[in-house]
Amino acid sequence: MTNLLRVELYKLKRNKSFWVIIAMTTGLSTLLHYLVVIDWWTMSGTVFNEAGLSELNALSPFTTLLFFNLIVSSLAGFFISVEFSSSGVIKNQVISGNKRSHIFLAKFLVFSLGAIIVTILIPVIIGILLVILFGHGDIINTSNLLYLGRAYFLFILPFLGYTGLITVLAMITEDSGKTIIFSILFSIIMFAIEKFPKPLLIETVFEHSIFYQFSEVFKHTMTNGEIIKSLLIGAISLMIIILCGIFMMNRKEIK
Repeated sequence: MTNLLRVELYKLKRNKSFWVIIAMTTGLSTLLHYLVVIDWWTMSGTVFNEAGLSELNALSPFTTLLFFNLIVSSLAGFFISVEFSSSGVIKNQVISGNKRSHIFLAKFLVFSLGAIIVTILIPVIIGILLVILFGHGDIINTSNLLYLGRAYFLFILPFLGYTGLITVLAMITEDSGKTIIFSILFSIIMFAIEKFPKPLLIETVFEHSIFYQFSEVFKHTMTNGEIIKSLLIGAISLMIIILCGIFMMNRKEIK
């Protein structure tokens, strides 16, 4: 397992698409944060406004499924899907005696690390740096740091669940284009379920899913019960998705 993780980390570092995505995310994040900080782009009604962090409003797109899915699915398409194609990488890993469950876990963990870097770490670091550089460093106080720490800690669990789903999708489609297209369609469906009226049963299921938690965890104030509920939903969903991924990997025909 350790060797597989090292191999996957090496492949991620050598993956040109990963660095292109990093460059694009860095450039886009810098532009959005700059426009917000100089008040050229004004956003209202965001969770960061409610928390008194309007200067960090440019983080909002990176916490929205429809937006960050484009980053995550692109990384999955060019890092995972291609290895199930005619390259024979997966076949070689299986022939080498590695357990399929270990192969899946290694790819999931390294892919999730890459997704966290480009979707969470880069936008947050750039946002804080620009806020300080443009003279708004007073908002980076203990209270706001605790809020950001709590929100992103709770955000990472459902985010890992989503990267697990995308890993499974990439494994099934075996094609970067299909991975991106199907993930976009899936995120649009989730967006529609969230925004439009729905039957009580579907609403109840949705409110206990990782997709609901993406916005719920950024509430300015959360009770202990809400925090525990968020942790349980994220952890249980993640375990179920990983088990499903391992099951499908064990059943998958490797060409």
